[in-house]
Amino acid sequence: MKKLLSSIVPLAIVLALGCSKKDDAPGPLNCASNATKFSETLSAYAANPTKANCEAYKKAVTGYIKTCAALYTAVTKKDLEEFLAEPCD
Repeated sequence: MKKLLSSIVPLAIVLALGCSKKDDAPGPLNCASNATKFSETLSAYAANPTKANCEAYKKAVTGYIKTCAALYTAVTKKDLEEFLAEPCD
């Protein structure tokens, strides 16, 4: 029984942590997912440039850049901060 329990508990922990809904961790799956969100919000904002669509676009840009490690460098961090500081009209 101890042997069975000692193998089930770690598996349960891994599954619980791996199935979280957090989508802002760097990695190829989150990068691809956020690239799709970025594309969708860009299309929505281009078709209807409202304040709500602008805010959604900014959030998608942030998620996309932060989850794609190759895109999130010190230079892009500064650029991203400047972009996010721009108000949505």
